Amino acid sequence: MITEAEITEIGKLGKPHGINGEINAYLNEDVDIERLGRIVLDIEGIYVPFFIDSVRTKRIDTVIMHIDGIDDEQHAAELTHHLVYVLKADDLVVADDEDDEGMYAADLAGYTILSETGTLIGRIIDVDLSTENALFVVERPDMTNIYIPVADEMIDDIDPDSRHLVMTLPEGLLDL
Repeated sequence: MITEAEITEIGKLGKPHGINGEINAYLNEDVDIERLGRIVLDIEGIYVPFFIDSVRTKRIDTVIMHIDGIDDEQHAAELTHHLVYVLKADDLVVADDEDDEGMYAADLAGYTILSETGTLIGRIIDVDLSTENALFVVERPDMTNIYIPVADEMIDDIDPDSRHLVMTLPEGLLDL
């Protein structure tokens, strides 16, 4: 049996994400999500471990996780608002001095994308996380939308002060 002394609170579960059992988790602690294999939830006064099938970053403080055995929106909704814990023994909470203060794709919404030559490509209006690979939803100057893969190798520079993102895109990508 898991006791309160063995766990650390890291956040709270939000609403389901989609219809396949994924759920939003709002984290108030920096957690090594690459190693996050299980969480603990308080189910009617008993700390119950739940194993994680997959987890991906949505925003700097939010992840989308799929919990083993939770395969539809209804079951995911039953977990909404539960506090999320990890076992202290799993050593997943990152100390403040280890925090890299990195940016996530969702943090770039509102940024203007420029080509490596300085040509305006468009403004990021959303990030599509519904596929295996995240996509920037970009509004072009002619008000049409295009999708650009979120790929580190295509990002040349991020300027938070001017909210510009400089990208080198493969030839023909903007013509799709």
